[in-house]
Amino acid sequence: MIKLEKLQEHIQSLKKDDWNKLFVLLPEIESTKKFGELKGCERQEDGSYTFPYWYTYEIVDRVHHIIHELKLIPVFDWSSWEEGQSILENQNFDYATLDSITLCKLLTTIVRADRFNDGFLVSNFENGAVPGIIKALKLNETNKNAPVLNQIKSVLFGVAVADALGVPVEFRSRQTIRNNPVTNMVGYGTYNLPAGTWSDDSSLTFCLAEALTQDFDLKLIGQYFVKWVDENYWTPRGNVFDIGMATKQAISRIATGVKPELAGGSDASSNGNGSLMRILPLLFYLQDRPINERFEITKQVSSITHGHIRSVIACFYYLEFARLLVSGKDKFSAYTDLQTEITSFLTSRSVSPTEIAVFDRLLKDEIYKLTEDKIKSSGYVLHTLEASIWCLLTTDSYKEAVLKAVNLGEDTDTTGAVTGGLAALLYGLNSIPKNWIKQIARKDDIENLAERLANKIASR
Repeated sequence: MIKLEKLQEHIQSLKKDDWNKLFVLLPEIESTKKFGELKGCERQEDGSYTFPYWYTYEIVDRVHHIIHELKLIPVFDWSSWEEGQSILENQNFDYATLDSITLCKLLTTIVRADRFNDGFLVSNFENGAVPGIIKALKLNETNKNAPVLNQIKSVLFGVAVADALGVPVEFRSRQTIRNNPVTNMVGYGTYNLPAGTWSDDSSLTFCLAEALTQDFDLKLIGQYFVKWVDENYWTPRGNVFDIGMATKQAISRIATGVKPELAGGSDASSNGNGSLMRILPLLFYLQDRPINERFEITKQVSSITHGHIRSVIACFYYLEFARLLVSGKDKFSAYTDLQTEITSFLTSRSVSPTEIAVFDRLLKDEIYKLTEDKIKSSGYVLHTLEASIWCLLTTDSYKEAVLKAVNLGEDTDTTGAVTGGLAALLYGLNSIPKNWIKQIARKDDIENLAERLANKIASR
């Protein structure tokens, strides 16, 4: 057996011949109608009855043996994995939307639960769950960029959907929203725009993702930001209707010839959430690089609009959290691990202890134990970061997390977007309500962008 955090590395090490041991069984699995039978309850000569048990047919035993041989059964707390239980209860679930780690977690849940509920493994063969999972694993193995494509779609739609939920109530106070909370995708409100309209948060996220479909180039990223302002590039409905002051000033500097990495404000008052809200696609470019390189790249991309060390640290923390989620860490383990890792790294970089201390609620405390009145939701980068982590740690689904974020009030679109990106990575693309995705402006364009970025990442 293998630990969950090592599973991605292990899966990548498996060869075609290894996978074929499992995939070659698919035709037989799909042609089989019955996978086992209940035996026992037979009367003995002494009047007693034999204990009933499930007898599994050979094909089930072969699959069971091979998934153990391939070490596709990781060690994790499957009994507390509510999302997995929900997936297995959904007879119509599309397993092709899941990455290989999640698929292996589902296999683990089925196999382990069978030990406590005899016949559970057989029932999951007969209801199509096990063959569906194996077919999805085959699809992922055949299409090497399928897992990263799913993650990229999760990020782009996770950000955009939550952003769009928050747009109609942006700037409204928490108390005002509490009287009429956001529970679904609606339109109009603050900007009088149709449902599914995302803001500058998503526009700049898409601009960054667009730039990353080519070779990493700060100048290109800056050019796309300028194009957004001047030519309505990557806007939801053809015009820029929302832009932060610091972001606007930085993009104006880029337009006049200032180097992108020098364009963002670097004083302490320039710590709005304008770089944090758009930074998440960078995850896919830097996730496999050494930590020093990850930090330097993050600093460069944040500094296009926000160059102060506080904004850089916020972006770095956020991307490191996302990186751990992608690696298979559960959200609380990621939170705990970062308390040591981020603090140690920043100290090694001789970052001012005063600046590190600004992040104490994340790096030293248990922020998820705080009540809502202790969480702020303004446009200040620290407030947005803390609120997003708090919403993630105090909820159990994408929908619950982003609605909690939006209903905090004030900078609703950004708090939603930043929360939504992590929540979608954690719970998967399938966790985002389909009716919300359907309403999103430029849905097909976002799909296409995700595919192009996945192809670029896969080709590196």
